[in-house]
Amino acid sequence: MAYARHQSFYIRDKWFSKGLREVKRNSRFLLEEGSFEKIGLGKNMLEALKYWLLALGVINEIQKHGQRSHELTKLGNYFFENDKLLQKPETLAILHYNLVRNKEDQSTIFEWFFNVYKETSVSKPDLIHSFTTWVEQREPKAISEKTLKRDLDCLIQFYAKGPNENDPEDMIFSPFSSLSLIKVEKSGEGFDRIKKKSLSIENIGTLALYYVLLEYAENKKVDLISIDEILNGDFLWGKVFNFSRNKAVEALNLLAEDQKKPIQYVRTNNLDYIKVPKLSPTELLEVGVNEGVLK
Repeated sequence: MAYARHQSFYIRDKWFSKGLREVKRNSRFLLEEGSFEKIGLGKNMLEALKYWLLALGVINEIQKHGQRSHELTKLGNYFFENDKLLQKPETLAILHYNLVRNKEDQSTIFEWFFNVYKETSVSKPDLIHSFTTWVEQREPKAISEKTLKRDLDCLIQFYAKGPNENDPEDMIFSPFSSLSLIKVEKSGEGFDRIKKKSLSIENIGTLALYYVLLEYAENKKVDLISIDEILNGDFLWGKVFNFSRNKAVEALNLLAEDQKKPIQYVRTNNLDYIKVPKLSPTELLEVGVNEGVLK
């Protein structure tokens, strides 16, 4: 498991597009001396940018000509070509899902908070205590509480640090704040309440919801997914987006009406399932681009 590799910096507005552009131009950019000056960031910020691009699943680290370098993934290329400024909710929702999915074990705090931790409203001290206890039960070596607190602080800012309405030139906000997944309620120093929020379907986009279902089906090698799984299963809507049953059913009805690749309802052994078509997540994105969803 990995902790605090973000150097305490949540991703800033425009970092995503700058990072992808430079990696596409020069595969060694994030590793070269002086790159931080060229991109207009501090050294630690550049390290944070590299971390976020890897954790979001839009670049890979590879060995090239005996040297480490980076390349855009298929997902990174799609978003660079179609939404590098992160203006579409579908893009943000898919990237959020990638953090929660934690495929390369780089975003432990995101997986824990959204996929493991069940509370939807908690004081900050209790949240820190819960995360520390969870880590202690799983790590053979001690991880300092200061490190874990930095992870939680960064997670909260990642989703709650929005633009300054009084300063239109403020560029230090997180683009993921527009998802409104986390709300911070001030209640005295050190005792803020952290709340998970349930997103509207419009805030996520049906393309992103479909993408998550297809990823799940591909990883599990299934084409039938129960409604209960969608609500309670790991890395599915109930946990990743804090969906209620009513909202999940509403979204599934929209996907069932898809003109080209609809899902199907199936009832087996008195349980409700949906059947997803033979379609990969990558193919779904191609359909989305062709239909203008990500343009």
